[in-house]
Amino acid sequence: MDALTTLGIIVAAWFTFYAVIIVFKVKRDDLEVSPLYALYKSTRLNGFIARLANWHPSMWRVLGNVGVVASVGQAAFASWLLIHNLLNFFFMPENASPVQPLIPGVTIGASSLPWFMLAAGVVILTHELSHGIQCVIGGIRVKSAAILVAVITFGGAVEPEEEDLQKAPLISRMRVFASGSIVNLITGLAIIPIMIAFGGVMPEALAIFFSWLYFVSINLAIMNMLPIGPLDGGQMWKAITDVRPRGKLLQTAATYAFLALIVGNIIFSLSLFGLRPL
Repeated sequence: MDALTTLGIIVAAWFTFYAVIIVFKVKRDDLEVSPLYALYKSTRLNGFIARLANWHPSMWRVLGNVGVVASVGQAAFASWLLIHNLLNFFFMPENASPVQPLIPGVTIGASSLPWFMLAAGVVILTHELSHGIQCVIGGIRVKSAAILVAVITFGGAVEPEEEDLQKAPLISRMRVFASGSIVNLITGLAIIPIMIAFGGVMPEALAIFFSWLYFVSINLAIMNMLPIGPLDGGQMWKAITDVRPRGKLLQTAATYAFLALIVGNIIFSLSLFGLRPL
């Protein structure tokens, strides 16, 4: 069965599920269903996050500290990549690398889409769980947790109590923000020895999945630490600069500067390479 057939079956099964929900008028306060996704949001999932956090809490705390330290290197590395690549477009275009947004159906071909979405689901779910674990470790209440199931992917979301988050010590907030990316980074790096040791003998489908899991994990881990407002790196930058007299200015300047850097890379990439479906 090829990827397109598999994708067609998944999409058909999804819309069958959606039709059943609509026809039988299934309504629950903790369930939100739309044509493209279903979201199960409940405090019951908080217990699962708490159990994970209570399993070797000192280990999670160390992991959070490692994430805070590593975030500096991740942000610096992402900045260097973007600046160096932009300079290459100007002075050595033959050495420039294509930079493009990941758009299903445009830059991600139909045959790659199921693998990308599956890998993205794993990455997002572990990313959000790590945020929740660090909230528990830092004494920050989790308002709710959600499991997201979309047409061909899945994921999760954790919503901390904003008041608790703002009152928490700076190091606790930094651990919360940094934890998702360090888990993604560890996931991506762990795949390298697995592929070296077993890449030649593992089933082709598993090898493709691991390749996409590596790609999504590493890219999210690095780019998410840039000091751009909505990103975790932006939240860390905000937590650091809020106490400064010109904190808002520093936050705005960082967001627009790095957005300009990314957009510049994308524009020059499109002019030189065009769209290159993965």
